[in-house]
This record gives sequence, structure tokens and C-alpha cells, in this order.
Amino acid sequence: MKKLILVITILFSLSVAAQKKNAKPIDPKLAGTWEGSEKDQQVQGMQKHWVMHRFADGTFVLLFMSVTEDGEVDKFTEKGEWWIEGGKFHELHYNSGQTDIYTYEVLDADHVKFRAHKMAFPLEVENYEFIDSRLGEM
Repeated sequence: MKKLILVITILFSLSVAAQKKNAKPIDPKLAGTWEGSEKDQQVQGMQKHWVMHRFADGTFVLLFMSVTEDGEVDKFTEKGEWWIEGGKFHELHYNSGQTDIYTYEVLDADHVKFRAHKMAFPLEVENYEFIDSRLGEM
């Protein structure tokens, strides 16, 4: 019985170590619930608003709402993973399988400025940027 407990303990420890080894690094200052918006940067004539929760395990849930000049509203959610690599913020979207990459600057505990480095889709502007504001933590 003691041998069985020892084997289970060793296997569990190895499993946890392997998960930590495979985990992508995150910046804990970016975890929590954030909101942001932009206008005419992704699509001319469209405003986008979002709420994103970045979990400390490197996953996220994102709720988007876009509003056109004609007043049409579209809402959708996305899930994915986020991590920091080479000092840049990476955002893998499960829906598209694409990863957007941003430089980022933590302005203070409640505001982060993101600038597009490499996007999976074309943009209306050359220098796409926005500021996320903290809503709270889960």
C-alpha cells in the first residue's frame, strides 16, 4: 500500500511539473476583467467595444459588440489563450486559429496600452492601438 501511494505521489508530481513546463508565461498584471473600445481602426464606419477576462491560467473569454454608422449591432464571443513571448502579448483565438501579437505598456494598475505588432486580419489604420481599462478581477 505504501508503494502504491509513493508511485501515485511521484506520478502526480511529474504530471504537475510537466504542466508547468509546458505552460506559457503570462504577465500577472494583465489578468482580470478589462474593457476597451476603438472606432474606425479595424473597419471604417464601425465602433467596437469589448469586455475581456484574462484568466491567470493563460486562457481568455472575450465579448465583442460592434456598432455600424447605420446603427446595426453585432455581438459575439470568443475564447482563446494569451501569453507573453519576447516581451509581446500574444492572443490566440480558437474561432479562427489565428494569433494576434501586440506590444503593450502597463500605464498603471488599471490601464494597459496595446499596439498591433502582427495581426491576423487587415486593418483600416497603419498604427492600430487601444487602451484596456480594468473592470475587476475574478
